[in-house]
Amino acid sequence: MSYYQYPQNPYQPPRESTGLSVASLVLGILSMLGFFAIILVPLAGVITGHLGLRREPQSRSLAIAGLITSWIGLVLAIVVYALAIWLIWWVGSEYGNYSYYENMTYS
Repeated sequence: MSYYQYPQNPYQPPRESTGLSVASLVLGILSMLGFFAIILVPLAGVITGHLGLRREPQSRSLAIAGLITSWIGLVLAIVVYALAIWLIWWVGSEYGNYSYYENMTYS
């Protein structure tokens, strides 16, 4: 019978990475702050959010928050781009066929 206990293991297992989930959240926040104009920012946030959700189960809430904000940024980007294309088309159709000489009257 031994009166001495075995020494405790001083080494802890390495913590699992949460990099993809954090990157998704950062990209989602950036896309909400107006960087959705560069459509790659929310798109990268959506991709890293889905990868983080699958590969990092311990940081599921960060990945979900990043996915939500990135999807909102992606929808905003699509709406802004569609509005810009419609505005360019509308201005072109309104003023494209306008001629200065059609409205002149000669006396």
